[in-house]
Amino acid sequence: MGCHKKTLQLYTQMAGKVRLALQPPKPEWLGSCLYPTARGLTSGAMPWGAIAAELNFDFYDHTLSIELSDGRARRISLLPARCVADLYTELMANINELGINVDIWTKPQEVSDLTLLDENHHDCIYEPEHAQLWHRIVTIVGNIFNAWSSGFFGRTSVQFWWGSFDLSVLLFNGKHAEPPLDRGYIMRYDLDAEFLTAGFWPGDDDNPDPIFFAYINPQPPGCALVPIKPDSALWVEQMEEWVLPYEDVRTAEEPRRALTNFLDCIYGIAGSQGGWDLESFKFEAPAPVERR
Repeated sequence: MGCHKKTLQLYTQMAGKVRLALQPPKPEWLGSCLYPTARGLTSGAMPWGAIAAELNFDFYDHTLSIELSDGRARRISLLPARCVADLYTELMANINELGINVDIWTKPQEVSDLTLLDENHHDCIYEPEHAQLWHRIVTIVGNIFNAWSSGFFGRTSVQFWWGSFDLSVLLFNGKHAEPPLDRGYIMRYDLDAEFLTAGFWPGDDDNPDPIFFAYINPQPPGCALVPIKPDSALWVEQMEEWVLPYEDVRTAEEPRRALTNFLDCIYGIAGSQGGWDLESFKFEAPAPVERR
């Protein structure tokens, strides 16, 4: 799966960088992420003066659209497959013609090839069937993340990170954290809160096997020693994360339960090792209103 996503990942970075430029900053970079939709990904409404702008990927019509709250819209086709630089040039030209002046940094993030987006004429492989397969997986995983996090009485969200190309669920316990001084600019503002995150990553050329992952910030002591489920899940020291192979979940007798067990175990560790008061974070949905 990972080897088919290079061009698509850079496509999404364009939309993410536009959102980063237009959206007011939010803690843990939540003003920069994208969100899954029923047909692809969206930036959500981004403020521009008195109007709002939105970017939407549709992996079934294979388009990238720009939609404004005043009714204007532009639609860019992803087929035939576009080189990254070509799509970038057309996207920015359309945004500027709509009167939105946005300046983004064209250096891609969290990828090995740092060719600037507007100069990348070699990543040109957009495969519709792979984009749709990835979207179907993200939809199923996102549904599980949403259901699992619904019992958490705290700030929580499910989002797509265009830098690393992963879908994640975040649980914040409301406390600040001291960010590590040996990390770069991005991580200093990403690790300044106490949170649990778990996600799905489809792999890349160097690591082609997709995985589920999870970690807690700050890292609780003894992570490597705490047993978790399913049995194939393990703590990977060099990543400082728990990892569960996607294939083990896909082929499990009950895939949803396998993934939920993994999430439950990590959440339990937040309480037992990380000092979270899990009882105080329980949320019970309102009872249905009786109809008469």
